[in-house]
Amino acid sequence: MSRVLSLFLAAVATALGLLLATGTEPANSAEESIPSPRSEQLTASGRPLLRIGYIEQSFSPSERAGFQDTFAYLRKQLPQYEVSIDPYLVKDLERAIRENKMEFFLGASGFYRRIYSRGLRDIATMTTRVAPNPNQAIATVFLVPNESEIRSVADMKGKRAAVNWLNGWSGVFVPLKELQDQGYDPDRFFGALVPAGSPMKKLLLAVQAGAADIAMARSCTLEELRLTEPELAAKFRPVGLKPEALPEFHCLRSTDVYPNWTFVSTSLAPWQMSRDVAAALLQMPKTANGTGWAVVSDFSQVDNLYKSLRRGPYEYLRIRSVSDFVRRYSLFLFLGLFAVVGLILHSWYVRYLVNVRTRELQLAVQKEREAEAAQKQALEQIQSLERISTIGAVSSMITHELNGPISVISNSCNALQRQFERAPVSPTLEQTIDLIARQCDKASGIVNHVRNYVKHREAQLETIDLASDVTRIFNSWLLKTPAGVLELDIRTRALSVFWNRLELELCLRNVIKNALEANAGNQRAKIRVVLSQEDAGTKAVISVFDNAPTDEGSLAAHSRPLNTSKETGTGLGLLIVRTLCEKAAGNFLIRRSGEFTEARITLPVAKEQEHA
Repeated sequence: MSRVLSLFLAAVATALGLLLATGTEPANSAEESIPSPRSEQLTASGRPLLRIGYIEQSFSPSERAGFQDTFAYLRKQLPQYEVSIDPYLVKDLERAIRENKMEFFLGASGFYRRIYSRGLRDIATMTTRVAPNPNQAIATVFLVPNESEIRSVADMKGKRAAVNWLNGWSGVFVPLKELQDQGYDPDRFFGALVPAGSPMKKLLLAVQAGAADIAMARSCTLEELRLTEPELAAKFRPVGLKPEALPEFHCLRSTDVYPNWTFVSTSLAPWQMSRDVAAALLQMPKTANGTGWAVVSDFSQVDNLYKSLRRGPYEYLRIRSVSDFVRRYSLFLFLGLFAVVGLILHSWYVRYLVNVRTRELQLAVQKEREAEAAQKQALEQIQSLERISTIGAVSSMITHELNGPISVISNSCNALQRQFERAPVSPTLEQTIDLIARQCDKASGIVNHVRNYVKHREAQLETIDLASDVTRIFNSWLLKTPAGVLELDIRTRALSVFWNRLELELCLRNVIKNALEANAGNQRAKIRVVLSQEDAGTKAVISVFDNAPTDEGSLAAHSRPLNTSKETGTGLGLLIVRTLCEKAAGNFLIRRSGEFTEARITLPVAKEQEHA
């Protein structure tokens, strides 16, 4: 299938290429617009770049000298710019203008109006000694060999005409307009138009070589050749000369006259640059050969020529009906339809392949992510086990070493108490010593409990009245907490579990401590401890609710071993709680419940109570 589509598209591309190579050149539309301008470019010297494009081969010797003087003058008068003068072929200049490769260009008035679009602006038009009026400076003269049988414009019908190029202004469009004005059909008048190139001398050489019968040269060509190449000029004579003389135009002509060479700014030129160039050109003194610059008052004569001939920007006027359009572009329409069908088929097949490859890629990516997640989880478990092992070893060492200091403190307290029996002291001191002794006993119990774990000894279990112990532990925190923060809700009084009392206290204290620390700085902190039962009284539930701000991600992180959000935390607290609860056949979880976070300890009730 893909091979068939590839061959199909290759055939379409070949047909379009042949059509474009052999067909007529498409007209330039007046709707075409030059791309948006860019900011001015800076050269290595830090000066803005000012680029001027022109067609050097189209100039006569006198015009070339005048332009060279103009370019030299601009470089001198505009030292703030880096002036770059770039010669082009006609087709290359047109492309460069549309691609925004220059700020200014120099072209015939017909060339300027043919590609006229948004952003192009004439700023000055050339004047010469033979054409001091910039509005009347360009015309065409028909030249034939002296021995030719052509004596009038009528005799030129069906003959071959040498032109500089097929879209030439003075070489094609100006003479065609003259033929139309004289009542002829300009599209069918000549047998052929023969491109001979520039300068104008090549047109005469083409006629001499037999490639053409008539040379449609720019006016003043014959006069200049009489000065530079008199032998060649003497072999030709003009045909169809205009009888009326113009006071400000001093060359032979066979057509009407039109504006001279025009200096044009593009959309790439900043307004300051356009202002500086226009001012410099209009203030430039006449050169040695009489070249100067002025402003053309009206280009409508050029526009009317294109409109009358239905050429250039008015090419669309040649299509007057749907049948004309279909007849003129039938091959294009057929190939376009053929290409659209092919592209639809190709698009469908490509979409099918993309969907197949996408599904395969998604499966591969999903498997890769699952493998990475499993590997990451395994690595985290290994790291957690390593840390737990290390912490266990350190804990064993600490419990071993703490017994000594605790025993010394406890013995000292006992000695003081016996001393107080013989010599009474203030009640405050006696209570303080008693408190120290009780805390030493408690610390010693914790140390011994940890040592039992290390030595794999089972903790002593007993039946615990949860309501009493939870209340006791709650009250110990109540004295250390601002009023209104802690609340206790005992929903079931007669509820007992079979557990180690120290482990219960460790778990509940740890959970309440975490809730208080999570609400540090919260002016509206609220922590509620709830004792309840579920599953028909078979399970006891101790819940600690707090309204600290958190999210599901943070809760999930707290559920992982050794994970902590506190700078000085180890992540062991909740791990110890979960381990002790599971050891007692219960479980521990943290979840979000409305605006509160719930830390939930679930334990089986004591058997005798369950049976009761």
